[in-house]
Amino acid sequence: MKIIIFNSENQVLDIFLADDIEIEGNTISFDGNQLGGLRANYIVVDDDQTDVQIGGKIPELLKEKDKKDQFYKKDPVNEFQNQIDSLQQESTMQLEAIADIYELLMNGGTK
Repeated sequence: MKIIIFNSENQVLDIFLADDIEIEGNTISFDGNQLGGLRANYIVVDDDQTDVQIGGKIPELLKEKDKKDQFYKKDPVNEFQNQIDSLQQESTMQLEAIADIYELLMNGGTK
C-alpha cells in the first residue's frame, strides 16, 4: 500500500510505502512508524495503482480508489454497543410482528 499526502491543490507532498496500516483520528500508524497530528489530505491506495511522484499532481481517478476507510481503528466498545442496538431493534420488530399476528388471530376468532 501507499500513503500519499497531498495539499489542497492535489500536489503530492510525501509518499510512504506501508503494509500494517491503522488510522485513529488524525494519526496514521504503519510498520512501526507513526504520523501524528496529520492535517493534510491523504489517500491510501494499492502500490500498483499509481506512479505519482512527490511534487506531482494526484488525478481525481486515483482519489476515487482511496482505501483509508478499511484501516480505521475500531473501538470495541462502540462496535459491541452497535451490535446490541441492532439486536434490540430486531427484537422489537419481531415482537411487534408477533403482536400483529396475535391480534389478527384474536379478531379472526371472534367473528
